[in-house]
Amino acid sequence: MQENFKLIEGLTVADTNGIKSAFVKLNSSEINCVISAEKIKPIVKKAVKLIKKPYFFLEIPFTDAEEAELSKKGESGSHMRLYNLEVTHSVADAILERYGDLLINDGVTNFGFCSLDTETEIYVMPFQNIMFYNKNDVNIFEKILIENNIQERREEEYITIDSLLSKKNPADRVLVELNGETVFDVIENLKEVGLTLCDTIREG
Repeated sequence: MQENFKLIEGLTVADTNGIKSAFVKLNSSEINCVISAEKIKPIVKKAVKLIKKPYFFLEIPFTDAEEAELSKKGESGSHMRLYNLEVTHSVADAILERYGDLLINDGVTNFGFCSLDTETEIYVMPFQNIMFYNKNDVNIFEKILIENNIQERREEEYITIDSLLSKKNPADRVLVELNGETVFDVIENLKEVGLTLCDTIREG
C-alpha cells in the first residue's frame, strides 16, 4: 500500500514527491529517519522507554527581535535556547502525551531525550528528520521502526525533505499554536517541574 506522507502542521513544502517514511542505518550506533507526521509520536513514545535514566531536552529559536538585538552586537547567525529536564519514564510519557502533538507539529522547535547513564539519544530535528543513537546497540530502535512499517533504505535511495529544497521548491517553517498553546507555554509549564535553561546554541 502506497504511503500518503504527511507533513507536520508547521512545515510547508510545495513538492515532496518521492518522500516516504524510511530509515538508513549509518553504522552500528546511529540511525537516521524521515517519518510521516502521524507516525512520529507513537515511535518516540516506544523508543523513550528504552532509554536508561532519561532526560528531556528542548531547543527553541530566539525571536526575530532577539536576533536583531544580537545582530547589533555583531553576533550574526541564528541562535537556539537549549532547555533540559530530568525525567522518569512515566514523566517522559506524560510529556509526550500532553505536549507531543504540539512539539512534533511545531516547525521551529527541536526536542528529544538522552540518557544520564549511557550514550543513547532520540533527537527530533527539523524537516521530520529523527536521529536514534545508541553507542552499544542501535538495533533496539531499529526494531521499533520496523514494527511501525518504516522501511530501511540504502543511503543512495534515502530521500529527506530538506534534500528536495531549492529556490523553486522552498520550505516555510513556522511556530504552531495547538489548543491555544505554543511551545512557549510548554516551557513555562515545565519550568514549574524543573525545566532549566542550560545553554545557547549558535547556528551558522
